[in-house]
Amino acid sequence: MSDARIHIRRTRRTDFSAVMNLLAASSLPVPPPDRATLRRFRALVTDLGTDFYLALLDGTLAGLVHVSYARQLALPPIARLDQLLVAEALRRRGIGSALLSFAQRRARRRGCASMGCLLPPNATAAHGLLRKAGLQSVGEWFCRGLQLEA
Repeated sequence: MSDARIHIRRTRRTDFSAVMNLLAASSLPVPPPDRATLRRFRALVTDLGTDFYLALLDGTLAGLVHVSYARQLALPPIARLDQLLVAEALRRRGIGSALLSFAQRRARRRGCASMGCLLPPNATAAHGLLRKAGLQSVGEWFCRGLQLEA
């Protein structure tokens, strides 16, 4: 069910506390509230290679979407859905669908040929939302953790 009161806007530097509170309320890992985290958040907000948008429902933060874009040498760019989150109390109101549709439109405008994301197998609600939006499970993702240099 779509809600006409959903407003999607670009994330601002001043949204740090609200975004951290949304992450915490959703039982997701929350980085420590220190200067390094604040700098990383502000870098994401100003990064032209990503889209970081918030969904507001009657002025209250209801969800967020974060998409990064990768240019490729011989192919059109690809969009990677890094985070799609809706506040638990506000789910099933069309907010996630609105954010995902918005992200897909933005990716098309950037000339992206595809959009993908990595989900854990137990994220059944997310799988349903993504399938409903036309995304399909394709192949297997190979991954290796890299130790960060100090």
